[in-house]
Amino acid sequence: MDSMVTMIEMNQETWSLKLRSEGRVGYLYFTNGEIVDAAVRELKGHAAALELIAWETPEIEIIKFCNKPRRIHTSMMQLLLEGKRMNDETKEARDKERKIFEEAVAHVEGFRLKRGQQLLVALLNRNKNLAGAWLWYSRTIGSLKSIEGAIDRAQFLAPEDGVIVAEKERFKRAASAVTDERVKRCPFCWAPLNMKAIQCTDCGLQLLITRTCLAPGNHPCNSDVIDASVKRFSQVLEREAHRNLYASYYMAMSHFNIKDTDRTLELLNDTVALAGDQPFFSDQLKLFLTWMAAQQVSDESGMESVRQAGVAGDGKTILVVEDSATTRKVIGATLNINGYRIIEAVDGLEALSKLSEETPDLILLDIILPKMNGYEILSIIKNKRDLKNIPVIMLTSRDGFMSRMKGKIAGSAAYLTKPFNPDALLQAIVKHI
Repeated sequence: MDSMVTMIEMNQETWSLKLRSEGRVGYLYFTNGEIVDAAVRELKGHAAALELIAWETPEIEIIKFCNKPRRIHTSMMQLLLEGKRMNDETKEARDKERKIFEEAVAHVEGFRLKRGQQLLVALLNRNKNLAGAWLWYSRTIGSLKSIEGAIDRAQFLAPEDGVIVAEKERFKRAASAVTDERVKRCPFCWAPLNMKAIQCTDCGLQLLITRTCLAPGNHPCNSDVIDASVKRFSQVLEREAHRNLYASYYMAMSHFNIKDTDRTLELLNDTVALAGDQPFFSDQLKLFLTWMAAQQVSDESGMESVRQAGVAGDGKTILVVEDSATTRKVIGATLNINGYRIIEAVDGLEALSKLSEETPDLILLDIILPKMNGYEILSIIKNKRDLKNIPVIMLTSRDGFMSRMKGKIAGSAAYLTKPFNPDALLQAIVKHI
């Protein structure tokens, strides 16, 4: 900036300078080498010139024409010195604003909208000219009119900011489909949606798993939105030590939308572990597992051998010994859809009690259990004449050679590591039942 101004003064140029920085646009006007006016947003003259001087490394475009009347009666050198002094005085305030903004964005990205909104409101009360703060504030509110007002303010402040321009275009497209007075935002692309929407009307991505959305080929894939979402959710999970429930869930949904079933299953398992007693997330996992199990049966290319072997369980009984209620539900959903009858036990003592009442066709046995572990239960089973021929498939989160060998030596028929693919579970059952 300094060298450009020096050249204008020395050559007594009559030029207009168009400045761009972070999507913002402003103008400095010179006549015969002297600054006569400036403009940025609603500011004119002296105040506008001082703000433009404060922009760091702006892109400068020369327009070799100026017909502005004089509003500024101070030399450019004096303006530069005044601007430098003001920048030095406000540096601490700008650093504080930046930290508050980054904290607010982290809260909004982490689905803590109320706290993020509080920080953004406080920030905008101090400085109403922060385009990025207006954009992120728009993502925390539920009124269509208020969202539009915040985005318009952001675009007014930074008319050439690509993110803000894209947000405004997305808003206009999506708003036409909104009929609710209150709206929610798409977790993937930020488009406004009706409160009960299960699919984004703009990016087309599925927001949750339903029975109707599980038909093959029924989830569209917007790769740009998916890539940006996965990056954002990954950053949230990394910042929060993988303890953010909603980031985990929507990361799973990102992979669901691109039909990455293995990663979806893994992430839904992680989500259920975080969710505690919230039934929505375990229901989502059950729906997904039910669909996966049905797919294994109906897939002509991948499961023909399983169908020929009789994967439809024909009412055969399987004892599931597992202390995790969620895992029992997942296994139950997978097996029930394939025609098996399920008996459940939460620990070794209950398992032995169930075995004294009836003899199952196969046992799925977790290794890590309360009261006695899976190896001890397996040893008891194999030492009983009426039970020793029942095939036992060991289930565990451990995946090591010694664990497998220990299970094999104790008499297990197979060994599956959690989280397991329903295909693998069904294949193992068909093989050993």
